[in-house]
Amino acid sequence: MSLAHPDRIELVDLEWFIELGGLVGYKQFGFSEIRARQDAELTEQLRQRALARIGDRKQIEVTDDSFFLGSVDYMVRETPDGQPGYTVLETNGGSSRGLTLLSPPDVERLMDAFVEMLRFLDDDEPPFIIVGHIDNDALITEKFLTAYRLKEALEQERPSLKVRILSIDSFGKQRRSDEAVIVLSPHSQSARSLHLRDDKVYLLGRRVHLIIGDGVVKWHHELGHRRADVVLANWIFPVTNDKYCTYEAIERARDILVPHGVYPLHFWRAWDRDELMEKCEAGLNEVDGLVIKPFQGSGGAGVLPILEDSSVPEVVENSLGEFHAKYGHRNTPFPYTACEKINPRKALWRGNRHNYDIRIYVARQGDTLIPVGCLFRLAPQPDKGTYSKGSLIVNLSAYGGIAVERGLGLIRESLDIVRLEEEDIVKIFAASTLLMAAITRQPIDWSEREPQYPVPPVPS
Repeated sequence: MSLAHPDRIELVDLEWFIELGGLVGYKQFGFSEIRARQDAELTEQLRQRALARIGDRKQIEVTDDSFFLGSVDYMVRETPDGQPGYTVLETNGGSSRGLTLLSPPDVERLMDAFVEMLRFLDDDEPPFIIVGHIDNDALITEKFLTAYRLKEALEQERPSLKVRILSIDSFGKQRRSDEAVIVLSPHSQSARSLHLRDDKVYLLGRRVHLIIGDGVVKWHHELGHRRADVVLANWIFPVTNDKYCTYEAIERARDILVPHGVYPLHFWRAWDRDELMEKCEAGLNEVDGLVIKPFQGSGGAGVLPILEDSSVPEVVENSLGEFHAKYGHRNTPFPYTACEKINPRKALWRGNRHNYDIRIYVARQGDTLIPVGCLFRLAPQPDKGTYSKGSLIVNLSAYGGIAVERGLGLIRESLDIVRLEEEDIVKIFAASTLLMAAITRQPIDWSEREPQYPVPPVPS
């Protein structure tokens, strides 16, 4: 393989880039350890069982360009009848990271979902594509893989077309317009450089046809508040980027989700500090405890429990303090979402009981959505009943670096650790796929979109 103009990048090549990056002080992380804990054959068996359980493929059909790839996070709780209930914590859209932690065949399924976007492009001009990523992205190699899979697909579809991959710093007006260009861009630069004209998106005078990473548009002062004439993964980001809207979407789809074991949360929204305290005081009269969460993905900052004997004003102040310490006072954590605190099933890991969540990746395959793979994320500290941050927040990147040892793939040993059966994963696979398809059919009220953070937070 020529490093200057590689014909094809494979997963093993990403590990080589990661090693080289460390030599020059550009710290990167990889997921080879987690991939080694994935069983592709077991995943395929459970995927087919989930699709059979859904039955009617019309329920998971998406024919427009509203969705291509995303993920759903769950915790497992004990229901009053003693059965496991699967509670959705949040959904994630086209800026989902960790795409290379699945088995190699499933990583390719995710890449194929991005390639599906190309069929929604017009052939009247060479496409200009932006692949967005967070600033100082420690997983930038996943974007390399995405960009090169798009390049390969374009070259196969249009053999005479020249396709270049560039950083946004290398792109300029002098670039020939008869070439297809794929630009890798941090969200902060995209937010400053993109502009909207006649509902079309432009970068330095050239029209943008396709954007991967809804973080590219959701931080933009115009693009985050209306649907523009560009193919995006994904246009349902106002729902997947907002926990409250996600919970509302689950309520609307309750009839098709509950039969697969989904157990919806009680939830509330608060637009300022006083309303947050008022909603929390009232909520404690309905449920045993609450969890408050800042707007959008905060990487765990400000996510705190409120127990029956808690001082609500004190917890609210601590939550706001955590958020502003991480993102500064120019950024707003409102509107907050408050939801009931559940007592989740614990994993038995390294001799202790740990909280964990389950991330399910969902992707497009033609005009059908499929469950692609699974990750179990364990909290770093055992659950001692003290509700410490380290025992509650499971994000692999929440404590500096990426703690790959706390990420378990879908193998039978992992199911034993998290105390689940294969049928539990089948149900969660089915529910995740149905939920994402249901969101694409629900209306989005763009008038409710609020201004975003000036500085994009790092996603989980």
